[in-house]
Amino acid sequence: MSDEPKKSKPPVRKRRGVLLEADYIIKNNETRVRLQMKGKRIYYLFDRYEPYFYLDAPASAIPELMKASALHRGMQIRPVRIEEVEREVEGKKRKVLKVYGKHPPEIPDLRKALEKYPAWEFNILFGRRYMMDHGLAPLSELRYERQGRRLLKVLGQKEASPAFRTMTFDIETYNPLGAPRPERDPAIMISYATSTKDGKVLTYKKIHKPFVQDCGDEKGMLEAFNQLIHQQDPEVLVGYNSTGFDLPYLEARTKHHQMNLKLGRDGSSFRVKRRGIRDVASVRGRIYVDLLPLLRFLSFIGAVKVSRFSLEVAYSEIVGHTSELKAGMERLDIWKMWDDPGQLPHLADYSQGDAHITWELAQAVLPLEFEMSRVTRLPPSDVMGATSSQLVESLLMHEAVARHAIVPNRPSDVEAKRREMNPIQGAFVRTPEPGIYENMVVFDFRGLYPSIITAHNIDPFTLNCACCKDDGYRSPTGAHFCKKHHGLIPDVLAKVVKARAELKDKLKKLEPGSDEYRAMFARQQSLKILANSYYGYLAFSRSRYYSREAAESVTAWGRHYIMQTGEKAEKAGFKLLYQDTDSCFLLMGEKKKEDVLAWMKHVNADLPAGMELELEAFYPRGVFVSKKVAGSAAKAVGSPNESGGPSKSASTGAKKKYALIDDKGRIKIRGFELVRRDWSVVARETQRKVLEAILKDGSKERAVKIVREVIEQIRSGKMPLEKFVIETQLVKGIDGYEVKSPELAAALKYNSKTKNEKMGQGAVVRFVITRSSSMNPALYEPCKKLKVVQAKSSSKTSVSDKAEVLEYAKDYDPDYYIDHQIVPTVLKILKELGVEEEDLKRGGKQSGLGAFF
Repeated sequence: MSDEPKKSKPPVRKRRGVLLEADYIIKNNETRVRLQMKGKRIYYLFDRYEPYFYLDAPASAIPELMKASALHRGMQIRPVRIEEVEREVEGKKRKVLKVYGKHPPEIPDLRKALEKYPAWEFNILFGRRYMMDHGLAPLSELRYERQGRRLLKVLGQKEASPAFRTMTFDIETYNPLGAPRPERDPAIMISYATSTKDGKVLTYKKIHKPFVQDCGDEKGMLEAFNQLIHQQDPEVLVGYNSTGFDLPYLEARTKHHQMNLKLGRDGSSFRVKRRGIRDVASVRGRIYVDLLPLLRFLSFIGAVKVSRFSLEVAYSEIVGHTSELKAGMERLDIWKMWDDPGQLPHLADYSQGDAHITWELAQAVLPLEFEMSRVTRLPPSDVMGATSSQLVESLLMHEAVARHAIVPNRPSDVEAKRREMNPIQGAFVRTPEPGIYENMVVFDFRGLYPSIITAHNIDPFTLNCACCKDDGYRSPTGAHFCKKHHGLIPDVLAKVVKARAELKDKLKKLEPGSDEYRAMFARQQSLKILANSYYGYLAFSRSRYYSREAAESVTAWGRHYIMQTGEKAEKAGFKLLYQDTDSCFLLMGEKKKEDVLAWMKHVNADLPAGMELELEAFYPRGVFVSKKVAGSAAKAVGSPNESGGPSKSASTGAKKKYALIDDKGRIKIRGFELVRRDWSVVARETQRKVLEAILKDGSKERAVKIVREVIEQIRSGKMPLEKFVIETQLVKGIDGYEVKSPELAAALKYNSKTKNEKMGQGAVVRFVITRSSSMNPALYEPCKKLKVVQAKSSSKTSVSDKAEVLEYAKDYDPDYYIDHQIVPTVLKILKELGVEEEDLKRGGKQSGLGAFF
């Protein structure tokens, strides 16, 4: 026997910690789940757990199945054990087999060895599997027993509101050609912020600012950033468009200097995975957030309202402030400022401003995402890049496991494509007659689709049940849904809707702006987002719970209720202007607000439980525009051409394209293309001024006057050349263009004149359409795919040939900007007032707004 004393086991301790997420490791040939807990360092608890999946086979097959084997990475594997269990399968209790394996990566191969029988849940991530089976939710506080770092038992969990160490970062790059090239153009500044006041700018030029750190050269700056990440050790790392730009640019520059980018808590860089149509990055041991795709998603589902997704606009519209540090800055001029010692302090302010407004934006948005993690049980790192279907699916899977129900498999690619080829009939839309209207009221159904799903027990596994053929919930499509057994989807959705209603009641008793109010508001917003996503998940081609008949029934009931509401409105003396999905626009005429509220109360009395018509707002004035239709659609509109026959194109009312002003003076704009890359600054500014004149002042004359004054300024040459700049990126290499375009012609002329580096693919071309052409046809010769290389002789010069980059442009073509920029943008609105093009250019008969009602 050895005389060496045996090592004593660590004592058993009771502890608390906030759970972030779970994954696994394989140690000593055992699968061990790792629970990542919030802390100053990476902290894991380990628990032994076996992977498994379900098989649709009788118990008598167990001896045979235990003999089955498969090859996994060159090694033979077999089931560890198999047991018979009772589970709910497609809404009915059944006996199935639970097949255990040794390690999670072996499960797909083991399933193939048993492919004689149908199987379920063989591709669920193991960390998620553990959290579902144990009922654990991320961002909850766990009470547990541990021995060393081994988890012995979870004693309980409760909600927590942890504060995270958050850092935002942003980079500036040298960009003489507009779009910087990471293989050649250096990063020149890295800014960061850890609060509204703390933060620095890392760079390598002498700048006399207290927040600037001189790192000597680019390599020194990159090394300082690595050290900063290690020292600050942020739990949440935030950028803006950082997945698409900052991170890959930093990695390219570190590789250029033969060093590594160290963002993770283990010194690793970052990983990017493709999810659907976008890339999602992750940083090991940290919650990484790219605010740009996050805001696009939140805006798409209506959680936030952002008109443009530049950092400055998003900050202004969500936080409610503007950044003075960024005033007068043009991102395309950064390289000039870097080369000008006098401009370096301003550039440093600009860089610092990016980091600080990103930090403030994060503080406004991230609480919603953390609440979404709590609600859906999806780890925060995954929530940041999730789609609405992934959020819904996560909660459904957790709830299915809790009720001992089998989670359906994802469809194959073939099945998903088959579903996509057979689209579901959508919502009812009644398009408005184009024009200007006054005295409107707008209603929305509160949670129309969620209330339809819960009120009618709509679920793939309650559809056309045998027990309710005669007295089930009968859909307008003819399908019926069970009244005796509640489906998973309506049950889970009902809990979500009820929880949100309770939170909204509590919010009324809290002080707006308080920490408790903000936290509770974020929670109810996350529940709203989730509730509104269930119909889309039923209809989503890659959904585990897809059902065409169920989804069609939802929209059919939706059409029924919205059309029924319109009929009731007209019977009550309102004029029905516009309906779309769950919105109803009415003209009040002589009716008062009291009449409107009384009618709404009458309508709500006849609606199913949980469904309610809500007042959005009263709108004194609004403008609805038309859209062009062609072909058979134009024939349906019935507009004649000059010879009296049907026109090849016509106009009709456009859905989701209007501008309104409410009784508090706030303007609501939907569908107008106020920002397009092929519109000049003067065109965008003029369109907005015209809208404001009509909505706020009710004055067609003022709107026309604004346009005439702009046109006169353009003709007189009194407007600065910068107002006429159009920005377009070269999306191909010069030799890849097949047709002429203004940006191509401007780039070719620039390349022929400049001694600097030439413009190529990715360069942002800032050009002006000038009065005359300086285009030599020979300049098109590098464009090998161009269909017309030599310009044909013509008395009329093409627009493309007149394009010049801003620094070489000496004038602008007033006729082009008037005819193709100003007039088209405003005529979309003013033609509904009877204004013609000639009225804007040369004057014409005018009349007041009253002539159009």
